[in-house]
This record gives sequence, C-alpha cells and structure tokens, in this order.
Amino acid sequence: MTKWDGHTHSQFCQHGSGEPTSEMVERAIELGFKKYSITEHAPLPKGIIDDPVLAADFTLLPDQLEDYFAHIKELKHRYVDKIKVCVGLEVDYIASHRTYFNEFVEACSKHLDDLIVSVHMIQGKNGIAPIDFSPESFESELLNCYDSIENVHWAYWSDVEKMVLDRPEVDITARIGHLGLINKYIKQYPVSYNKDRYEPFFDGLFSMIKQKGWDLDFNVAGLKKELCHDMYISDWMLELCGKYGINLIYGSDAHDVASVGQFYDRYQRLIGEDKDE
Repeated sequence: MTKWDGHTHSQFCQHGSGEPTSEMVERAIELGFKKYSITEHAPLPKGIIDDPVLAADFTLLPDQLEDYFAHIKELKHRYVDKIKVCVGLEVDYIASHRTYFNEFVEACSKHLDDLIVSVHMIQGKNGIAPIDFSPESFESELLNCYDSIENVHWAYWSDVEKMVLDRPEVDITARIGHLGLINKYIKQYPVSYNKDRYEPFFDGLFSMIKQKGWDLDFNVAGLKKELCHDMYISDWMLELCGKYGINLIYGSDAHDVASVGQFYDRYQRLIGEDKDE
C-alpha cells in the first residue's frame, strides 16, 4: 500500500498555522509517506462572503491561485526524489452555484493532479452559511433556520446528494471530502435520524457514489475537535463503503506541521495493509 496523505493544506491557508508548506512536506517524508496531496481551499463564488478579509480566512482568493499553483509545483520538483507531491484543490460545492463549480473545476483541471470536493456551506438564515465555522454560527444561521437539528442534517445531506450527482467530468482523481463534517458539533447538538427516512436515502446515496466513480476522504481531523471526537467518516459510512466497494483515501486534513499523518494508524487498522492505491 502506498502511504499517502491525500488531504492537506498549505502556508496560503489563513485559518492554518502559517508554517511553511515545505516543512509539512518534510514531516510527511519523515513519517514515511510516499505520496502527499496539497489540497488548498479553492476560491468561493463571488458574493458568498462580501467581506474580503473574512473571505481570505476561508479560502484562497482568485488572485492567489497562480501563486499557489506555482508554489506547489516548485515543491513537487524540489522533493521529486523523496515523495510524490500532488497539486490539488479542495473545492466547495454550493448547490445554488453549480455553474460556477463546474466552470471553475474545468478551468483549473489542467493544473491539478488531485481534487477534493466538499460541502462546507448550505443555505442558512441569512444566505449561504458554513456548517463548521463555530457552534454559535451553527445555531444562529442553521438551527434557527431549519428549526431542528435533524432538519439541518437533512439539508446538508440533500446538498451532498446533489454534489454526488454533479461529479465533474475531469480526468483527475476526485473524491468527496470529510463526508461527516456535519457532525463537527455533534456533542453539543446531537441528532437522532428517522430510520425510515434515512436508511433508504443513505443506501441510495452510497450506491450513487460508487456509480459516479467518487472516492471518499478517510478524514481523521474530527478526532481532535472538542465537540466531535470522531472521524469525519462514521462506522455506518464505512459499512456502506464496504458494501459498495468505495475507495477510501486517508486524509489528515493537516493545517499545520504537527497534524501531518495524524491518526494514520486508524486508517491502517480499519482499511488494512494489503490495499493498493
């Protein structure tokens, strides 16, 4: 099995540590990784976040893309004899902006070795709102919009379904990022799914994930989140991945040097050593 960290961020990320990306790559080499995907948050559609300072905290800005690609390509060449560095992006799927999503991915695909597509934002009380910014914003923008935790989760999963169906037609590796991100504050806002509603939905969703050719991000970052303490791919998700033969790629979701390769042993233990990637 190729030891691969498939979901990491860079010095460009304003909500990361700001440590040099090269130090993160060198940490991956120290840990024995042979492949390393740098998947920075891609620019959002215009108007999603009007404040440019706040927008820069969430994602790259459009005028940073060229410098970002040049930076990762330089690292790719610098470490070519030690590790395979993949040029990637993590792109937000916002259901109401699918045209932007498809056009952006197509335009950037020539620069990319790897692509993660994630749902970080859904329709909220005052427009598009993040599901993972803070417990306070989760409550004010989402819970107060949908009236119950289950309805918030249903809105999230409905957008995930649209994302699954809208897989971009590009000839690069593509996977869905941290599918269980909606559970980031689960200890504060626990949810109980209606079995009759959700069991057939999830079975159909994972069947479609397989049919559409998506891989999934085996994202461990939630283990360190105070109100989650779980991976962003729950046991029941892993069962459905096994049922449908969906490929799982380990992702530390590292935003700092210390998090590179975190909890890789969980991936080894649950996925197995004999899996080719």
